[in-house]
Amino acid sequence: MMWNPILIWSLKAGLLLSLLYGVYFFLFRNNTQFHLKRVLLLSVLVAALLWPVIKFSASEKPVSNTQVFQKLDESLISPVAEIVPKSIEASEALVTETSSVNSTSNIIWRVYLTGVAISLLVFFSELAKLTYWRLTGTELRDLGKNVISHPSVKYPFSFWKWIFIPESVDYSESEWTVIQEHENLHLNQKHTVDILCAALAQCALWYHPAIYLFQKGLKTNHEALADSAVLKSTNFGRYTEILLALSLRTSSVTLGHSFALISSLSKRLKVMKLKKTSKRSSYASLISFAVLVLVIASQTVSYGQRQSNNESQVLKISDLWVASGGQGNQPHYGKEIVEKSGKSPDTWVRLGPHHLTFPVVFLDKHQVLIDNFYFSLKSENENAGQEVGLYINMNSEKKLVFDNVFQRFEPAPNKSELNIELTVEDRLAMFELAKTWVKENVHQVYPDYPMPSEMQFVTNKYLVIRPYTFNPADTIRSKKDVVVANAITREAQPVGGLDRFLKNVVTDVIRTESLKKEDLPDKIEFKFQVSRSGYISQLSLESKVKQNRHEDDVYALLRQLHDNIIAVSNLYSWDPSLEKGKEVSSWVTIEIPKSLL
Repeated sequence: MMWNPILIWSLKAGLLLSLLYGVYFFLFRNNTQFHLKRVLLLSVLVAALLWPVIKFSASEKPVSNTQVFQKLDESLISPVAEIVPKSIEASEALVTETSSVNSTSNIIWRVYLTGVAISLLVFFSELAKLTYWRLTGTELRDLGKNVISHPSVKYPFSFWKWIFIPESVDYSESEWTVIQEHENLHLNQKHTVDILCAALAQCALWYHPAIYLFQKGLKTNHEALADSAVLKSTNFGRYTEILLALSLRTSSVTLGHSFALISSLSKRLKVMKLKKTSKRSSYASLISFAVLVLVIASQTVSYGQRQSNNESQVLKISDLWVASGGQGNQPHYGKEIVEKSGKSPDTWVRLGPHHLTFPVVFLDKHQVLIDNFYFSLKSENENAGQEVGLYINMNSEKKLVFDNVFQRFEPAPNKSELNIELTVEDRLAMFELAKTWVKENVHQVYPDYPMPSEMQFVTNKYLVIRPYTFNPADTIRSKKDVVVANAITREAQPVGGLDRFLKNVVTDVIRTESLKKEDLPDKIEFKFQVSRSGYISQLSLESKVKQNRHEDDVYALLRQLHDNIIAVSNLYSWDPSLEKGKEVSSWVTIEIPKSLL
């Protein structure tokens, strides 16, 4: 469903319009450089409408510049997921909460749509009325080629390229000269285009007060432009008399420029008396405006980047093998792609049934569910001094790839997990996002990066998220933290023994029929660091791959082994090395026998 992005966009656009128009009003309310003010007003409108949909990139992942408004997203997105909780009470509470959120979201959406529909109806009815007056009115060629009189018109006003006047009113020559000059200025400078753009924006932001203040400010500046042009050829006193004589209490059209309304007349007269603003003063205000706008922009972007850098790192698996082949016949890692492209997806997942590791970009509603799940677990483990990481997979069934490992050997270490069932629409939308991400970021670095078919992707209908914990104090931060081999009194070992670990690593590894064991490296060695808490990092392939026609198949198999080493290590952990009876971080090299493949 697309309604959440549309509604959230309107909220963000309204807030941005408030901020930007507030800055403009503070700096330029008494400025008489009316052409400059018009440009600024139109820039404010365009920026407010487009800023929420422009994407900016941080070093860790693509970050929307509007993440500063992330709470708006969370409050309006309906959860569509199944959480496997630790108790029946938690499950019942989740169902109740989900139903409540769904109901509230639907009500908000219907109210918003109703407002948009009514606003559009008013807009088009006004256009229809003006078109009717133009078609049924009388052209007064003696007054001008664009002058239309109509019995329904109560006062002179301009719209598009016509000047409308009442049918039964005769103006003196001096009055008509002033009216025509004033209204032609509106027409020649295309002020109607500004009004129409603002009116369409008002249809989308109908509930936000800022758009009405903006429309009023835009029209006030239009009138100031026309008044200043007329005053160059007309005495101020005479012009004031004509405005007062022809002023009306209300306007019958909102899309046109009324010659004189009592409600705005005093403000117009005050603006006419303002001392002309110097260019120097205007430039100073313009620089201040630009600085404040840049501050607002940088804050929204940098806040989103901080959110990404501080909160999303644990949610990613950035060291997964993501492609085969490459420069120098070396494998590509997710980390390499991130470093070379400067961007990262939300996560890398393994797509069944061919075990292709592929970047995935979450839909907003799923990201909110994952974030909430993560922060809930994080708060539960803070007192124990444990950090939480998430292992994320995308499967055709509601289970992790290694669920069969749990069943054969040991139960899963964590009872809580998040299962998100993806609709067909969700999967198709995620596939398009993933293809776009690969095209924009990966193919620029590795043109031969393999793309799964739509069928391969859509087959995987579940996002399965399982947490694990680790002690941040035990994280390897530099090479100085790693104890060299000759100082170790006991080498690191996987829990349950190396034989069991290797058997789990080769579980579900698929070797193509054309790939023979003799095509594999003589030694399949991987090297990595094991921290004091038993978690691995810096995983790399040590073996060399022979250059032959099966090279890509070899890399595909090695990629599966790489992924499985990470997954099994995360699920089972390692017993760290000992140095004089003390647990320490160390390098470990393992060799996977070809006989197991």
